[in-house]
Amino acid sequence: MGTESHHRLARAVVGFGLLLCFGLIYAWSLFIEPLEAEFGWQRSETSLIFTLSIVTFCLGMLCAGFAENRLPARAGMAITAVSLALGFIASSFTTSLPWIIACYGVLVGLGIGFGSNWLMNIVLSWFPDKQGFAAGALVMGFGLGTMALSPVVTMLLGAVGWRTTLLVMGIAIGVLVLAASLVITFPPEPYAEQLLALAHKEHTVSARDYTGSQMIRTAAFWKYFCWCMLVTCGGLGLISQAVPAAQEVLAHASMSTEQAALTATAAMGSISAFNGLGRLLNGFLWNRIGFKASLVWISCAFVVGMALCALATQAGSFPLIVAGFVTLGLTYGSTMATMPAMMGTFFGTRHFAMNYAIVTFQMIPAAFIGPGLLAVMQSAQGSYLPAFWAFLGIAAAALVVALLVREPQTDAV
Repeated sequence: MGTESHHRLARAVVGFGLLLCFGLIYAWSLFIEPLEAEFGWQRSETSLIFTLSIVTFCLGMLCAGFAENRLPARAGMAITAVSLALGFIASSFTTSLPWIIACYGVLVGLGIGFGSNWLMNIVLSWFPDKQGFAAGALVMGFGLGTMALSPVVTMLLGAVGWRTTLLVMGIAIGVLVLAASLVITFPPEPYAEQLLALAHKEHTVSARDYTGSQMIRTAAFWKYFCWCMLVTCGGLGLISQAVPAAQEVLAHASMSTEQAALTATAAMGSISAFNGLGRLLNGFLWNRIGFKASLVWISCAFVVGMALCALATQAGSFPLIVAGFVTLGLTYGSTMATMPAMMGTFFGTRHFAMNYAIVTFQMIPAAFIGPGLLAVMQSAQGSYLPAFWAFLGIAAAALVVALLVREPQTDAV
C-alpha cells in the first residue's frame, strides 16, 4: 500500500488546489461596484446574483449526486470544466441583468456545486480510514479560496477591468479542472477494498451504505440536519453583518469614519481566516475525539462566540468583538467540515455524493433565516445587541440538539 498511499496524498493536494479555486464563488462582492457603476444596478439586484449562485450551488451538488455511479470520474470533471468556463467567459460579455444572472448565478453556481461534490466524492474515496481529517483539509481549501485568491482578482480588476478578469478566470479554471482530471480518479478496486476494510475495523465509516432515501428516513439525519442549520444560521448571519456590527462597537472609539471602516473590515478578515482554520482543526479532532465530542465543542464555541459579541456590543469593546468573530469563524468552518465527515461516519461511502448534496441543503434555509433575522432585529432596535442575545439562544438550542445526535439504528425510521 506504500506507493498507493503516495498517490492518494497527491490527489488530496490537487483536490485542495481545485477547491481553493472553487472558493472564488464567495469573491462575487469584488465585482459588485464595477457592475453597478457601469450599468446603474441597485445593490438588491447585484445581491440577487450571489443569492441565486448559492441556491444553484446546492442544486449542482444534487446533480452530482444523481450522476454518482453513472459517469466516469473524468466525465464529471469535464462537465465541471465546461460549466465553469462557459459561465465565467459568458459573464464577461454581460449587457443586461438577466444575462449575468443566467451566466454567473446559474452556470457558475451549478458548476461549482457539481464540481465540489464530484471532487469530494472522488478524493474521499481514497481516505475512508481518515474521513474527518481528509474532509477537513479539503473543505479548508474551499473556505480559504476567497482570502487566498481575492488579491489576484483585485489586481486584475484594477489592471484590465471586470470583463477581462472574468474572461481570464473562465479560461484559467477550465484549463485547471481539465488538467486535474488526469489525476483525480477513483482508487483501484483492490486498494479501495483494503482501505474500506481498515475503515470498518476502526469504525471511521459506517458498515452500512445508506441511499439518500434511506438516510432521510433516519432520526439521526434529521437531528444532525437541524443542528447543522442552527449553527450555520449564526455563521452566515455574522458573515453578512460583520462589518456594520464591528462599526457599532467602534462608534465608541475616537477615530474617523474611514479609520473605523478599515478597522471593521480587518476584523471581518479574522472570520475568513479562522473559518479556514476551523475546517482543518475539526477534521483533525474528528478522528481523535469522535463525532459526539466534535458537535459538542462546536456548539459550545457557538455559545461563547455569541456571548462575546453581545458583551462586546454592550461594553463597546473592540478586542471582545474580535474574539467573538474569531470564535464564530472557527465555529462556522468546523461545522462545514462535519458535513462530509458525518456522511461517511453515519451513512457509508457508496452513496456519498447524493447524501452530501442532501445535507448541504441546510444552507438554503440558514442563508435566509440567519442574515434576515439579524438584519430585522438590528433595524427594529437600532443595535445588534438584542440580535446577539437572541442568537445566543439559538446557540444554546444547537448545544441541546448536539447532545441528542446518535448513530442511526439498523432500521430506517
